[in-house]
Amino acid sequence: MQTGKAAFEIEKAKGKNILRRKNTSMKKRFLNLPECLSGLEAKTWKRRLVSLAAGMLLLASFPALAAGRWQSAEGEKYYIKEDGSRYENTWFSIESVPANPLAKVTVTWYYAGPDGAVLTNGWHEIEGKHYYFYPGGNSPRNVFFNLDGKRYYVDETGARAEKGWFSVTTVNSSTGVSSVSWYYANPDGSLRTGGWQVIDGVEYYFDANGRSPRNNWVNIEDARYHVDERGGKQTGWFSVSGVNGNGQAYENWYYAEPDGKLARNGWKDLEGHRYYLDANGLSYRKRWYVDGDKNRYYLDEEGILQQNGWFRISNTNASTGVTTENWYWADAAGSAKKDGAYEIDGAMYRFDANGTMYKKRWYTDEKGKKQYFGENGAMCRNQWFSISGERADGSEYTNWYYAGENGYVLTGGWKNINGKDYYFNTGGNISTGWLDDDKYYCGDDGARRHGWDWIQLDEDWIDDNDNVKKYADRNGEWGWFYFSPENGRKRESGSGFEESRVDGTTYCFDTYGIMQMGWVKMRGASPALSGYRYYFPYAGLEGFIQGQKAEDCWLMTELPEDIDGASGEKWRYFQGNGAPVCAPAGRYVIQKIDGKKYAFDDRGAARTGLLEIDGEVYYFGEPDGDYSMVTGACELTDDTGEKADYYFEASGKGTTGIKNGRFYYKGRLQTADRNAKYEVFRVPGKGLRLIDSNGKVVKGRKVTDGDKCRWKVNSSGTIEEFGSDYVAEITEPETVPYEG
Repeated sequence: MQTGKAAFEIEKAKGKNILRRKNTSMKKRFLNLPECLSGLEAKTWKRRLVSLAAGMLLLASFPALAAGRWQSAEGEKYYIKEDGSRYENTWFSIESVPANPLAKVTVTWYYAGPDGAVLTNGWHEIEGKHYYFYPGGNSPRNVFFNLDGKRYYVDETGARAEKGWFSVTTVNSSTGVSSVSWYYANPDGSLRTGGWQVIDGVEYYFDANGRSPRNNWVNIEDARYHVDERGGKQTGWFSVSGVNGNGQAYENWYYAEPDGKLARNGWKDLEGHRYYLDANGLSYRKRWYVDGDKNRYYLDEEGILQQNGWFRISNTNASTGVTTENWYWADAAGSAKKDGAYEIDGAMYRFDANGTMYKKRWYTDEKGKKQYFGENGAMCRNQWFSISGERADGSEYTNWYYAGENGYVLTGGWKNINGKDYYFNTGGNISTGWLDDDKYYCGDDGARRHGWDWIQLDEDWIDDNDNVKKYADRNGEWGWFYFSPENGRKRESGSGFEESRVDGTTYCFDTYGIMQMGWVKMRGASPALSGYRYYFPYAGLEGFIQGQKAEDCWLMTELPEDIDGASGEKWRYFQGNGAPVCAPAGRYVIQKIDGKKYAFDDRGAARTGLLEIDGEVYYFGEPDGDYSMVTGACELTDDTGEKADYYFEASGKGTTGIKNGRFYYKGRLQTADRNAKYEVFRVPGKGLRLIDSNGKVVKGRKVTDGDKCRWKVNSSGTIEEFGSDYVAEITEPETVPYEG
């Protein structure tokens, strides 16, 4: 500076350093330093003051140019604010507004020291933290940079990371997704980089930029590693969880050797178990592994290979919630049996191409022959088995089959199993019910019936045939059938009803083979009943077998429903041919049975009492008797309670004429009125005879009757003198009216 020029001085005004003009020597003004400064300090301050003075001189000359601009003096940089003052002991920033309005405004940070000089060239400690300043004085923010072979990071305030872990969050400008990266700073602030490093006994991996991955993979040459959520190298078993692109959660398992390298590309034996890990080290779990020879191996939910026996795999349908179970069998090497049948523990099992055991499933060979594998998977052999299900209409069914020695089910026709005959259709299930136009019958067990069997009638029979309908109305919808002991063929009638002998007993069958019970019309006849036969409806009735033809026996029965006549049960007799004894229409017939004679009407009912048959009177006892014809003398009481003596010849006819000195007419004793004492009767074949009140014929006597009339009769009974011409009327027997 030159003497005589205007001089300036710095004064404090309102906390700011203000440059003012003063008429005094610049050197004197600025170089009069406090005596307390040491020599080095004084030199420094002189240098700074000289520079400051020069700058102030420039400011004084061009104040508008200096404001908001950088100034340099003696190698130092200063920044002058709008009001002309400088920054001291503070951070300040400068914004750079680009010409392009779409570009971002950049902000650069600086720090002015106590003398206003901006810090530059290296690390500086400010309030206990370290900041880096470039030669231009700008201090970086939130950035990584390399310095002298080391890498550093300063945060958004510019402070260097101190010793320890720290994280940096970044946001992808395209997706808006933020991510966090972890780093570790040494005591000097430099970052750990380039490989595995041990911190507090844990190995961490750092890449060339110092980033330490978290819960992620690390690939180094051919080796693969994984670090956990804290960045530590993992060893042993560990899992990695997440959500795939479809929104489904997953958990994958891996195994790392003690040095952290993943076991990969093959089998791994650990603690007595075998595991399979793919090229990425993924442990197969609940999953099949298929080798180059197409052998299949299954690893369970813990990744353990299934070996030496049976194992099960369960799957639940996500839509229906239904769980299914499939069974498999693996050999010692873990290879699952597949695509064939194998004998295991004495039973045969079949596995499909995937190794799934056949269960409740058919197998059909190339010839169409079928085998079935049951609930436990074993092939059915030498046994019956059933398959149940539901038809399309909702009804349930159960089909039965029989598997032979080789497991093939029997099909197509009659087969004998353990002494019983069964009919198998082409599908192999047995047929039940009526077969071959109802010639044969197989019960619910499928066995063809032989001999007698009690079977429910087919509804179509009842609907289509009047005789069957009548049978069902009388006896219900079940009936007895007889099947040949040799071939099982049903016994039946060619038309109408036919009798057939079974084990020496006669039965009756209709065209459907139903054994008849009760009255059966075998043919049309007159009287109608003679065309009927009777078959015992109940077992044990009168000691007979149910259905047995009534022969040579008495039965108390009603008439058949379709024959009119007296209602109620009557005694009837069935002859040796089964025909009921019955008289021609409107008449009686006398039938000798077991040495006795009986009277029957045209309805076959055995009759009692006094019966007039062909003009003769017979007596067959009372209803509580045995219904047999009475002979000889007997006393009867008529409906009025009057008693009378009768006499019936050995033929059963009532005596007409004189018997044992008494007069009978059609079996009834004729007597004179007791008051008359004697009366004349006209005796058939004898003429007039005098009969007393006891019915005795008077012979060889003279008698006086009750009217004082005298009569003379010779020894032969001829009346020689008549006491009157009155002839008494014969009293005829009161016979039972015909009720046929």
